[in-house]
Formats: sequence, C-alpha cells, structure tokens
Amino acid sequence: MSFMDQDESWSLFKNAALSGEALPYEFEAVGKQIADERHGLPLTIVVVAGLLKSKRATEDWESVAKDVKSFVTNDPDERCSRVLGLSYDHLTSALRMNGIQMLGDLLD
Repeated sequence: MSFMDQDESWSLFKNAALSGEALPYEFEAVGKQIADERHGLPLTIVVVAGLLKSKRATEDWESVAKDVKSFVTNDPDERCSRVLGLSYDHLTSALRMNGIQMLGDLLD
C-alpha cells in the first residue's frame, strides 16, 4: 500500500467530497485537517470524503473531523477499520438494511 503526501491527500479528498464543485472558503481548513489526519491512506480519505459529500454545513464537517481525530493509531489497518465503521455508523437505516440484505444474498 502506498501513502499519499499532503497535497495528493488534499486533492483526492477535495475531488471525492465535492466532485469538482468549488469549495467554500470556510470548509477548506477543516477539509485539509481531515485529509491530513488520514495519513496518506487513500481508502480512508475517500471513505471520509464520501461521508461528507452530502454535508453542506461546516458543523457537520467539524463533527466528522472530531470523530476521525479520535482514530489515532500507528496501525494503518486499524485506521481503515475505524473509518469504515464511522462510515457505516452514518448510513441511514434503509441503507444499512440494504447492505445487510445484499450481504445475506452473497452468503446464500
């Protein structure tokens, strides 16, 4: 697994969270903080950015930044697991049920 530098991380985060939209100024600082705290792990950057894609309030971004900051660990696998768990926690009930149903279909 290769790691991204800060500029690459920020670029990936911005593209994944905003899909080419202009970034409002007030989001840039918190967005860069979130991207930096992913320590160059592309999967965690994309997952967190996807979580924020529909959020258009800085408070939402700050809340997620606080959540991901608590994932401090030196183990990249553990960081990935925690970010995926955060993403799952933010799913709607309907999406969780769809995921469970799809998993059940795969196991059959």
